[in-house]
Amino acid sequence: MPTSSFWTAEERIPISQKKVSVQAENGLSYELGQQINFVIPPTINFMMPSETYLRMDVRVQYPSGKKGVPLTLDGDIGANVLLRDIRISSGGAQNQILEEIQNVNVLTALKYDYETNDNLKKKRALTEGTVVASNVARPNNDGTSTNMNNLDSNPYFYSDTEGLVDDDYRTVKCLLKLPTGIFQNDKIFPLAMTQGLRIEIILEDANKVFRQLETTLKHKRITSNPVFHSLSGSNASRTEWTNGSNASALYLERQNGQIALESCPFRVGDVLGFVNPREVDIDEPGDSLIPADNSGAPVSASIVKVTVTGVEYASGPTIGGGTDETGLIKISFANTTNNWGQAITPSATKKYYVYSAAVEESTSFNPTCSVDNVELQVQQVEMPQGYVSKMNSMLKAGGAMNYDFLSFTNYKYSQLASDRVVNIRLPIQNSRCKSVLCIPTDAHPYSAKDSISAEDTYQVNNITRDTGGGDYSYNNSTRSGLVGIADHASNYQFIYNGKLNPNRKVPLSRVSVNLGNEQPLNQQLFIENEKALRMANIDPLSFQKYQENFFIGRALSLSSGVYDARGKDFNLQVEYQESQAPSKPKLWNNFVAHLRRIVVKGDQIALEV
Repeated sequence: MPTSSFWTAEERIPISQKKVSVQAENGLSYELGQQINFVIPPTINFMMPSETYLRMDVRVQYPSGKKGVPLTLDGDIGANVLLRDIRISSGGAQNQILEEIQNVNVLTALKYDYETNDNLKKKRALTEGTVVASNVARPNNDGTSTNMNNLDSNPYFYSDTEGLVDDDYRTVKCLLKLPTGIFQNDKIFPLAMTQGLRIEIILEDANKVFRQLETTLKHKRITSNPVFHSLSGSNASRTEWTNGSNASALYLERQNGQIALESCPFRVGDVLGFVNPREVDIDEPGDSLIPADNSGAPVSASIVKVTVTGVEYASGPTIGGGTDETGLIKISFANTTNNWGQAITPSATKKYYVYSAAVEESTSFNPTCSVDNVELQVQQVEMPQGYVSKMNSMLKAGGAMNYDFLSFTNYKYSQLASDRVVNIRLPIQNSRCKSVLCIPTDAHPYSAKDSISAEDTYQVNNITRDTGGGDYSYNNSTRSGLVGIADHASNYQFIYNGKLNPNRKVPLSRVSVNLGNEQPLNQQLFIENEKALRMANIDPLSFQKYQENFFIGRALSLSSGVYDARGKDFNLQVEYQESQAPSKPKLWNNFVAHLRRIVVKGDQIALEV
């Protein structure tokens, strides 16, 4: 068998590239929920889709009259959370739809949660407005770390201010790859033959895009929050806040990164509460915002909360360890009486964690985000005139130009919270399918206030080292409507082409039951999901967020193969037979990864799906 030589002569075409800026048709500035329109003109002739970027400036803005709460966009996908729906069609009078993906930010969240490592996280933080974890605020009470602890180098706001008002928020310059099959493709796209491209982008609503630092939340990894030290600030004689006594300042332990002013997540204007995850006693709650007689919902006259008036680093012979290097963070507030009925006591075995209650206590909390200077930076490829002439002559002689790319179609399905057995019928009409990714998102209509505080959102798990193991702390989702929830699913099975796939039900109980402490896992789900991700061109580098972003995947082919799903009854059956019933309604986003083909023949543009 002859062996090809290293020195093989191949035909190469000399090309040059340059960036071309395409402005949006309907202005430079937008609000959430609005639509952005681009038209890439056919005069560009050829472009490199994978090197074409959407550029925008985003800036978080406080609700009127509010301050003190550090807010960001979604820390894992950054400004990508703003892109909800994308439609791409050909230019000219024909206006043939080439690609349309609904809820594309749900797909992006899945990709970024599973195709991730430290290098990718840092690269995305440079260009896409994501947030990387801070070593300064890493937990040291055995809690798991999160990227939403970053206060010292957060791209959305300045951390060196005692107060945090609207003027302290930065403008974040973002450069995003459009999350579509055409613009993820590494093959040169012939714009002249499609008479250019029309791109329509619908921005996400405000109730799904904003996040608060997780080290300030009661309902998310409370053991990573600042810890109450005392009223006196002295390690030698720590003063508890006894019932009925007054105070105007408190000190925080040198734990969970609270060793400098820059690492304190509380700012002037924030409202603070206190929680001991384990009950004070069997009949009385461990949350200072709940009446001590456990009579029900918080009552303003019967709770202990303080509004921050000052934050400073205090040191001296009677503060902390008595040296400048062992000082404590001091939180000042108006003179307040502890009328809770219980003492807030510093203790090594019964810690009181401090959390932000400003959003939760507000009657409404509706931040906004400005999107400015929007443009599309197109990578133009200049082909030799001889190559263009040859291609045009072949088309005129009756030839056709085919352009293949991997895309996704979202087949949605709505599920009630009371459903225990779900039969999801997917009307798939794609001829060259690669895999299907089924993401059951929380469909409860949360307001921005509810979503940010995570008070009643889906409980991801109840791991003791994160929640303290008590009844007054949870690990709830802060990304409702964007990520998948398991919600006590028992098993699943696909049925298509008259066969069960796999031939036995895939168990989910050890993955989806959110109680317990690090349960053993069902490996079959991960094997199925890994194959499905790979066939959808998502590199499965990490399964760390298998509970925080749950999905069910099925590879419909392997390697370079495809599967024709047309005319087949395609079903997904999911059973919820655990002792604990499902808690949330769900919107299943079923993304089918498949190959599409643009066919240009003469003056006609056709699409094969």
